[in-house]
Amino acid sequence: MTTKSSHVTIDHEEIRQWAELRCGRPSMVTGTGEKGHAGILRIDFPGYGGRGTLEPISWEEFFEKFEENKLALVYSAHAHGHRSNFNKLIARETVDLETGDKVGPSRHRRKQAEAAVKRSTTPRRTTRSAPAASGERRTPRSAAARTVRETGPDTRTPPRAAPPKGRGSQRGGARQNPERRGSSRGGGSRGR
Repeated sequence: MTTKSSHVTIDHEEIRQWAELRCGRPSMVTGTGEKGHAGILRIDFPGYGGRGTLEPISWEEFFEKFEENKLALVYSAHAHGHRSNFNKLIARETVDLETGDKVGPSRHRRKQAEAAVKRSTTPRRTTRSAPAASGERRTPRSAAARTVRETGPDTRTPPRAAPPKGRGSQRGGARQNPERRGSSRGGGSRGR
């Protein structure tokens, strides 16, 4: 999970010092908090895309939610010789806090796996009845299909007439005058 340049911590003072050294402020994503509780946590840095989407909160609120959700912070002190603002809040159970190595799937992946197991063990509802015995015909489902089957096709409606000759398609092409056919495509000769 972590590289040589990244670290994992749950120490409040270490997180606060790292963020404040980079002018980072504790924040939550706008619209995710409930009454009196912080929502999705973020550290907002000046000059980044948090304007309008993040609400500032106190460090106390930040760490209360941090502990409530059993989070850890993965952060990078430097990247490519420059001070880095990289950080990510992750579930503590997914990482070994001593080594920074990944120890289990993320909560998202675990929930996906649980849902897949649940789907595979839940019997599926079938919408069709048992297959018809050999030689037996199934009855149509829709009322229109039943009507056609019981009474036969409606013979009162005359079949569609073929379009008149010499005209282009009614749907999308340009209509052509039979006398001038070909002249609009550049193949005909014009008066010189």
